[in-house]
Amino acid sequence: MTVTTPASRSAAPAEPQTGTIPLSHLQPVLAAFNACNLASAYLERGNVAAARRKLVQALASVNQVHACAQQGGAA
Repeated sequence: MTVTTPASRSAAPAEPQTGTIPLSHLQPVLAAFNACNLASAYLERGNVAAARRKLVQALASVNQVHACAQQGGAA
């Protein structure tokens, strides 16, 4: 049986795992995700104008992620 300690559970991996989002991209990705969820909630309530505003915010966040990926060379 392997015993884990708090230090071993919190140790960061030496290299980022493949298929993960780099930390520099994380905030805009989460902002886009949040804006899309809010847009969906607004559409369910019939508030199309608010949903449109949130979708514009989501697209701006996606563009920010794309710009970061172009500058950093990472996907």
